[in-house]
Amino acid sequence: LQDEVAKLLDSSDPSKYRIPLCVGDVEVVLDRKGEDSVKIDVIVNSTFYLVQLEKSEFFRQLLLLVISEAVEKKHDITIDVKGAIKLKNRKCVGDLSAQRIRKKPREAFIREVESVKQSEGPIHEQYCLPKNCLLILRDGRQLEVNLKLASVVPSIKNTDRLNVRMNDDHLLIILDRKQTILDIYFPVKVDYKRVEAKLLLDEGILRILTPVIW
Repeated sequence: LQDEVAKLLDSSDPSKYRIPLCVGDVEVVLDRKGEDSVKIDVIVNSTFYLVQLEKSEFFRQLLLLVISEAVEKKHDITIDVKGAIKLKNRKCVGDLSAQRIRKKPREAFIREVESVKQSEGPIHEQYCLPKNCLLILRDGRQLEVNLKLASVVPSIKNTDRLNVRMNDDHLLIILDRKQTILDIYFPVKVDYKRVEAKLLLDEGILRILTPVIW
């Protein structure tokens, strides 16, 4: 894939290759010396991160170039990517602002994550899931959420005590209208309007099924 992308970037139409990301607003924060510094949050699609960025220096350098162009286009700020510093002991500096990544263009991104779509199994721990929660991607078409309810007292006998709230990348489950027992973001987009929830009493698990949108 790396060679294919390199050829595409050298072609007459390099715009065919897209990286799903979102550029935030300009903020002024204090650096380690207590001086004002400009900060711009840039968020990249989590699936693209796991498939490409985490393992490939080529894609990391490519991302820096794409980000520098996006920041210059949006904020008219020029960034020297040669002076980029990789954080070794932490993933971010300061607080990340809430952002939303565009879903489109879909076609180029689908080709990149084709191997992920065909997989089936637990989603990696990089998503910082709580220990009582398990995400499974079924054939790349359906996301399965399994929430263990063993620690809930008194035990749950039906779904009346549970309030499930979702959008295309976020799941929130509230117990007895006052206690949040699960608050996670999905690594993929889902069709939350077609969600199905099941309470498996024998296993003490709340299972949520929803189609994946690519």
